[in-house]
Amino acid sequence: MGKTSFRRLLLAVSLIALILPLGGCWDRKEIENRGYVLGVAIDHAAPGEGTGKKEFLAAPQGTGRRKYLVTMELPKFRKEADKEISSAKQHLLWAAEGESMFAVARAINTKVYFAMFFEDIQTMVFSEAVAREGIGGLIDFWLRDAEVRRKVKLFVAPGRAEDVLKADLKVDEVNSIFIAKLPNNAERSPYFPSKATVGEISEALRGKRSFVLPFVLVEGKEVKLAKAAVFDRRQRMIGELDEFEVYGAKLIRRELKQGVVVVANPASPGKIAVFELYEADINVTPRLERGKLRFSLEARFVGTLGETQSVGQDALDPAFTTAMEQAVAAEYARMARKVYDRQQALKVEILGLGKLVYNRYPEYWKSIKDRWEEEIFPAVPIDINIQITVRRPVLKR
Repeated sequence: MGKTSFRRLLLAVSLIALILPLGGCWDRKEIENRGYVLGVAIDHAAPGEGTGKKEFLAAPQGTGRRKYLVTMELPKFRKEADKEISSAKQHLLWAAEGESMFAVARAINTKVYFAMFFEDIQTMVFSEAVAREGIGGLIDFWLRDAEVRRKVKLFVAPGRAEDVLKADLKVDEVNSIFIAKLPNNAERSPYFPSKATVGEISEALRGKRSFVLPFVLVEGKEVKLAKAAVFDRRQRMIGELDEFEVYGAKLIRRELKQGVVVVANPASPGKIAVFELYEADINVTPRLERGKLRFSLEARFVGTLGETQSVGQDALDPAFTTAMEQAVAAEYARMARKVYDRQQALKVEILGLGKLVYNRYPEYWKSIKDRWEEEIFPAVPIDINIQITVRRPVLKR
């Protein structure tokens, strides 16, 4: 290569290197011109307070009804000096009414100068009334929008979903962000449900499977997760699981790793004793014999005596240890049996048992998959055998 050619090549490379950075911000939007939506609440539209309010909230639609009220939560940008302020003062709420989620989102844009940006949504809450009608159609827009991420967490509120976003919580975060973090402790506290995301529910919708969403409860300045809303294959909420059934569901689903169980102290009537789980080995096996299906649950849990309120308790007494292990095993079996019976009564199956049948007996599953939840599963028995080992029962010296 001659010197002239080399110089031309060097010049061309230099020009390209200089031009490339110039295109890096071609689609840049200033932060103050974006509406970072962090949470969405979906309720039934409440009766309007006069024509003016109805017109102000209504989303333009050529057809359909003003059926839903959609509330969006955005952060309020604040000064450093305003750090210690309540959650209610850290957010902005915008709402519109309509039947189309898309039309509602665009209607909110008529009230603000910035464009709604959905990539940072953390939380989506449905009121129980909306959930009982079905949420499949309502999720469609959020699944299609390219900005919405699959990790958005879904919840059900027993009252108005908008109240979850409006609550003045005693936290220094926007409500949607704080609520989205609550499932982080689901492994340590198995009495409340694990997270349910847009991606996971999308797979359940496509597979026509039942699923559960956590309940989010707000009282005063506090918020908590408790119980689970059960949805059938038509995406309608048909019932709920209490805390013990949620615990039992995690056991059967083989998700149980930690947690505590409170039982009556076998050596001291009227007192309690607490088992803390730290090692779990769970196996659920489907068995097909002469065309009849049944499940077998075998579990071995190892843990410690986490607490006893009986002063002077002889924790090293073999009789006490044996009685304690039997009491804890009975409590685990009760929770597993309770949720199993509840699922059979509701004619839904959110325990992952159908997948086990498919893996072990694919041909049999093919013949019954369309009748699994409503007809087959409600008649399938389960055998439960749980063994408990209590270790380190004494206090640290």
